[in-house]
Amino acid sequence: MIAKTSIFKIPVLLLAGTLMAVPAAAQTPPSPAAVPAAAPQAPAQAAPPAAVEEPAVTRKVELSASFAEKGAPITSGLKWRVFRLGKGEADAVKMAESDEPAPEFSLAPGRYVVHAAYGLAAATKEFEVDKAAVRQGLVIKAGGLQVEASVLDKPIPPEQLTARVMVIQSTGERRLIAEGVPATSILRLPEGRYFVECTYGDSNATVSAEISIGAGKLTEATFHQMAATLTLKLVSQAGGEAIANTAWSVLTPGGDVIRESIGAFPSLILAEGNYTVVARHEGRVYTREFDVKAGHDGDVEVIAR
Repeated sequence: MIAKTSIFKIPVLLLAGTLMAVPAAAQTPPSPAAVPAAAPQAPAQAAPPAAVEEPAVTRKVELSASFAEKGAPITSGLKWRVFRLGKGEADAVKMAESDEPAPEFSLAPGRYVVHAAYGLAAATKEFEVDKAAVRQGLVIKAGGLQVEASVLDKPIPPEQLTARVMVIQSTGERRLIAEGVPATSILRLPEGRYFVECTYGDSNATVSAEISIGAGKLTEATFHQMAATLTLKLVSQAGGEAIANTAWSVLTPGGDVIRESIGAFPSLILAEGNYTVVARHEGRVYTREFDVKAGHDGDVEVIAR
């Protein structure tokens, strides 16, 4: 902050004798001795020196977080925010933030609250800056979740997996907290019980399980998928070339649409079960029923006749 200093000018006063007006006819030239001499001009006073603002007094504040009391510090994944408190909660003003695992700030004396976020977990604590440096630690009871999956003991590439996570509340009810979570990342969660759904591909190959997250632990949840990758083809004869510009619909035995697409040979991942495929080309409709067995990838040919 740039201090604004006002420089006050002291006016110079001129003193003069008082002249009395007389009628014009009675006026006579005054003698030189009768004319009062002008008062000497007061010497100009120098402007006072600009006030030098004292630098604000601050104290060093060191912050850190751990998964448990007297535990090792958390070394990554933290987001810090520090707010200065006023008379009410609405008066809180954000003063600093950092992504460092153990940040240091210089803060003026006053009341503050610090908020530390670790993924979907967080902790807050109020503290006061007074006459000495402050070292403040927070406990964030959180852990990590990473999703893995396989088909017939064959690992599935992580980029083909996503997770949907619901927290299990004390009443037993589930509340959605995250979805579309890629298996290539680690989801940081408060310790507790969760219901996790793992989806293979973008159709209906989904399995689920209840998982417990412990503070300071990485939980690698491995799901066993019962699914296969299939390629749809409309051909004029078995083994023939796929016909382009074909519209596809894949249905469950109950008639629910699982997937729709357009192309010569779309590929999709389906859970084990029975399906009906509908192919539409140039105003004609062709259908076929087929079964999916876990781990048996292949082609599903629909004959155009």
